[in-house]
Amino acid sequence: MKFNFLPSDDSFFDNFQKQAVYGKEAGDMLVNLLHDFDNLDVHLRSLKEKERQGDKLVHEVAKKIAMSFVTPIDREDIHALTANFDDILDLIESSSVNMRIYNVTKPTETALQLAEIIQKMTALLVKAVECLRELKDISKIREEVKNFEREADKICREAVARLFREEKDAVELIKWKEIYCSLETVTDRCKEVMNVLEGIIIKYA
Repeated sequence: MKFNFLPSDDSFFDNFQKQAVYGKEAGDMLVNLLHDFDNLDVHLRSLKEKERQGDKLVHEVAKKIAMSFVTPIDREDIHALTANFDDILDLIESSSVNMRIYNVTKPTETALQLAEIIQKMTALLVKAVECLRELKDISKIREEVKNFEREADKICREAVARLFREEKDAVELIKWKEIYCSLETVTDRCKEVMNVLEGIIIKYA
């Protein structure tokens, strides 16, 4: 079944796809940053530019919604998708910036594990958005995303518990707890994007 986007509103779908790609690119950048930590500032500049592109797209979507008498899907769904995609970019960028602010000298294995999960999840979001136009079933993709989110939650909880159990430096404990929780929140937003996408597909199928 073909998705009934009005010709004048086709750009809404294009914007979702762009946001998904931006998220995937940011996920890739995050992993590269952790593997190439000596060049942290270079990677931070790239992430900041990606976040800026994302913000510009959010403003474009808001303007289109305001100017459109009829939207291809409910305005609430457009807002929810756009906001969650934007949160993914913002949280990846802010988590990375905090590594500079907190004067992190070396990334931990936990940070890398969470980043790699984010990389996989954002790649899955691109696949899911590609299914939206023709309302294709995304239940298998959603299940993969949910499993990754559960894994990230488990990794984060265990890492924070280990910090409180083993870390003697209060400053180190606080900064890594915040970084881990911020990265884990990215996975929550990825799951929320899938929830919204599946809701749209069920509603219009």
